[in-house]
Amino acid sequence: MTTTAHTVFIGGLQWLDYVHAGPRKAMSMVAEQKRRYLDPARPAWSAYGPLLAAFRRALNSGDRQEELNRVVAQVADKGDWRTDAYRDAVDGFLTCIPKRATGMHVSDATWAEGNLRIVFRHLLGVRLHDRSDTRWLVLPYCKGGALGQGSADIVLQMMESFADLVLPGARPVVLDSRHATLYKLRANTNRANIDACVRGLALAYERQWSLAA
Repeated sequence: MTTTAHTVFIGGLQWLDYVHAGPRKAMSMVAEQKRRYLDPARPAWSAYGPLLAAFRRALNSGDRQEELNRVVAQVADKGDWRTDAYRDAVDGFLTCIPKRATGMHVSDATWAEGNLRIVFRHLLGVRLHDRSDTRWLVLPYCKGGALGQGSADIVLQMMESFADLVLPGARPVVLDSRHATLYKLRANTNRANIDACVRGLALAYERQWSLAA
């Protein structure tokens, strides 16, 4: 996440953290994100980066379980909190992604509103190999707090705007890996209302960033 005088960049997963935090925690979260990503002594990094990379590799691995076990073993050697977190996320991934599914190449995508740029860097392209040739554009979420449909809908609405550019014909999906839950926009979702909410949140984030110390 970086900033110039006029533009703020934030990662898609950090944005989902913000959406999920709710209004009471939002300002403190923005301030922490700003400190983390602008302080040269605290370079941006992702505690889940190795796991997210392993998810992508696992989709086309001959042994999906073994590929993911390796990344769990790597953090287990360090003896920190990530061991249980990674293990839970791996279990959820294996539960939710069909065994016959394979990975498809996808690029990063950027969603913009005002001076805010939200960059989705850890998307997974998934082909289910069913009769309908279903394709998913998946954003994997690995934090401990369970998502709800409301938080997921915000991001799913954004993903719909660029899904065909990243993976034509794909349906956006948010995977809450720690809780083995897939979220999709329901057919009767009022997209106009969600779109207004998304844009309002984006403007709020931009303003809170400018106010954060």
